[in-house]
Amino acid sequence: MALILIGIDDTDNESSPGTGRLARLLSGECEKRGMEPVGVTRHQFLLDPAIPYTSHNSGACIAVAVDDGIEAATFAFDFVSQRASEGSDPGVCIARADAVQRPIIEFADAATNKVLKTEDAFSLARAASIPLRGLGGSCQGVIGALASVGLRAQGDAGRFIDLPGLRELPRCVDAKSYDKSGITIEYKITVRQPTPDDIYDTLGWVRPRLISGKAVLIVEWSEQRNAWIPVDKKKRRPLE
Repeated sequence: MALILIGIDDTDNESSPGTGRLARLLSGECEKRGMEPVGVTRHQFLLDPAIPYTSHNSGACIAVAVDDGIEAATFAFDFVSQRASEGSDPGVCIARADAVQRPIIEFADAATNKVLKTEDAFSLARAASIPLRGLGGSCQGVIGALASVGLRAQGDAGRFIDLPGLRELPRCVDAKSYDKSGITIEYKITVRQPTPDDIYDTLGWVRPRLISGKAVLIVEWSEQRNAWIPVDKKKRRPLE
């Protein structure tokens, strides 16, 4: 099976649900069409007054495994175009993971610390024969769409906002529950070593990091809760 990456960005406005929400809807639609969801990741880019982002300047990447080629995912262009919020500047990129070469990854890395241009995104995508489309407004979202694909392919910069079963996890689970969701546990060890009977308190919000291409949840021991808890905690209500 081929791994297909669908990057989207700038699909929202100040009062609408965020790009992460649309990314999860798109992942669900891919599943309905016979593709296998591999997770949705959020990718953070540079926050700078020169960049006209809506709230957080983050893009999203939907990963799916398909039996056919990239054509199975091209419906995403229309899907996003029809659901992008009024006044947004959406962009969508679709690529096979094995087609994302070093120039795209370098562009993606640069998006985390530099102001980039839409024409550079289009030029790189054309050179790599990767479909990239602006779907309205200024088309500024093509930068984040291409960069989201690049960072997901690079595998070490992002956070999972969706995985099969992730949002159905109960408040308290065991290690096997995380394993079934495809999550690798990494322990921030202090004075306690994990045991097979340990409890893991999700705190109602589990968003593993993208590390070496995998979903990795870093946990630490809480004496107060008598359980392992995620190091990354919810700071504010995200529109994901």
